Formats: sequence, C-alpha cells, structure tokens
Amino acid sequence: MVKFGERLKAARTAKHMSQQALADVIGKSLNTVGLYERGLRQPSLETLCLLADTLEVSCDYLLARTEAKKTAKMSEEDDESLVMRIRRIESHLGLD
Repeated sequence: MVKFGERLKAARTAKHMSQQALADVIGKSLNTVGLYERGLRQPSLETLCLLADTLEVSCDYLLARTEAKKTAKMSEEDDESLVMRIRRIESHLGLD
C-alpha cells in the first residue's frame, strides 16, 4: 500500500523541488518535510492543502485515496447542468 510520505516525495521530485524548497514554500522546516516523507509525522489539514496546491496534485492523491493526481474541474456547462438538475429535484420535491 502506497503511503502519504511516498506520494509526497514522488510529487515533490516530479516538480524538481528539493525538500528545502518545499519547506520554504509551506513555511515548515526541512526536518518537518523529511518527517512527512518518512511517514513519521502527518501534516495538519491546512498544511496538507498547501502541499497539494504547491505540488499541483489533489489531497486525495497525496493521501493515496486515488491514483488521479488532479481532480476534475467542473466546466461552466457542467455547473449549469448541475443547477438545472437541482432545480428539477427541488421542483419534484415541492421545494420551489
């Protein structure tokens, strides 16, 4: 089973970042990043999100919940379709 630390290191090296460079961006020490990568420490939710944003991967990818590195973004068309579906459901339930 792939662990957080392995995913973090793989994502960092894929971006050609050193541990120190990543530590500087997220405001943590070099030692802390090393502890994350070795699985000896877990980041806070805030730091997890910052890591994901910095490395341009999803939190789910870092947590090994998915193989997809990025989550799909909804297009404006998808957004409008979702709004229409919600309106139909609300109408069907008499909530409009």
